[in-house]
Amino acid sequence: MKNFIATKYQNMSSPMGESKVINKSSFPTINLGIGDLDITTDKIIIEKAYKDALNGHTHYTNPAGYLELRKEICKYHKENFKNYNFSTDEVLVTSGACHGLYLLFKTILNPNDEIILLSPFFAVYSDAIKLSDGIPVIVETKFENKFQLIKEDIEKKITNKTKAIILNSPCNPTGVCYNLESLNIIKELAIKYDLLVIADDVYDFYSFEKNFTPIYTLPDMKERTISVCSFSKDFAMTGWRIGYIIGQKDILECMNLINQSIVYSPVAISQRAALYALKEFKRIKETQVPFFRERVMYAYKRIKQISFLDCVKPQGGIYLFINIEKTKMTSIEFTNFLIENYGIVTIPGDGFGTPGFIRIACTVNIETLKEAFDRIEKLIFE
Repeated sequence: MKNFIATKYQNMSSPMGESKVINKSSFPTINLGIGDLDITTDKIIIEKAYKDALNGHTHYTNPAGYLELRKEICKYHKENFKNYNFSTDEVLVTSGACHGLYLLFKTILNPNDEIILLSPFFAVYSDAIKLSDGIPVIVETKFENKFQLIKEDIEKKITNKTKAIILNSPCNPTGVCYNLESLNIIKELAIKYDLLVIADDVYDFYSFEKNFTPIYTLPDMKERTISVCSFSKDFAMTGWRIGYIIGQKDILECMNLINQSIVYSPVAISQRAALYALKEFKRIKETQVPFFRERVMYAYKRIKQISFLDCVKPQGGIYLFINIEKTKMTSIEFTNFLIENYGIVTIPGDGFGTPGFIRIACTVNIETLKEAFDRIEKLIFE
């Protein structure tokens, strides 16, 4: 029988490069791979969404999302960020941030259009661009520069096919928050070459050192920024699959039309949960963010104490991106080595566009992190 799978999909693999190696050690498995928070969605959110389901919120909604939710989204951004004003028709509610990104790529990309990715980048970007007939163009940022941006490195990769630049801050996987200098580099290039900036703002709660600055809020950037947001990490709602896009009306209208042939509208009950999440955001942020910050900083401290590992100090997010070059192993070899011999699951840096690194997610408690690093600390690399 012939292979009925389309040619372009026949050799697909997980964008995260997750290992299939089995833990053969005597150690219990510690999963530092997947970035799913180890806490349950806040009880108040669940209870209120449940009541709404009982009261009839089990039907299709407006394809763009409940108006009530879009109003709350507008209110949240206006009250928490300077110069972040937009209307409800500049918001599109989506079934998670990845779904929103895919709709966006489908909307803006003609065949062979290019989108610039700043490596290390969230692994899903590259495949989603390719699936939309675009070309990801990788610009490497430098470990020794703490992954901040260098204008010349980006500018030399811009061509007449370049459509957009993706900016993810706080960054998955590095934990870097791009400083104002880096944001202004993106702004200058976007204006000079008439580009869109796709701002992945999924981790906006998790900016540890300074208040989060969305590039959307810089002068002259509202017109050319598409912000991608999510409830997954801010509110521990990964399984609800709910996010939203902020941007130009014409782009959102096209995304909405495409989406009506895919899922039609976001899940009603998830939208109700998102509504109540925003109403509770201050309490949730104040209680949730500190203990993730504590975990991230604990892991950073342990990494800096291990001679064959190194890491840029994270300024936000829930991940650390660890330089493993001194082990003289590739990222994939080291990832497999940790799983097979020490039961520690990590993600190789190759999928993030940066070999020679691994990513860990601080989605386990400090006691478990301690056990993981105690195991790693016993390794010897000459």
